Amino acid sequence: MVRIGQGFDVHAFQDGGTLVLGGVKVPHDRSLVAHSDGDVLLHALCDALLGAAGLGDIGRHFPPDDA
Repeated sequence: MVRIGQGFDVHAFQDGGTLVLGGVKVPHDRSLVAHSDGDVLLHALCDALLGAAGLGDIGRHFPPDDA
């Protein structure tokens, strides 16, 4: 059986902080507002893998109030 997962993650920008994409710190004057590292690339990838495995989405496993 072939399974396909589709994931996404969105965050607003904020001044200062550290911008992380794919686990890499990117030199930038802004960062993403998040309760975690705000890495939208890795979060979307995890969301897709969890979905393909039938395990819900990343928010189910790491809810916003789980800081």
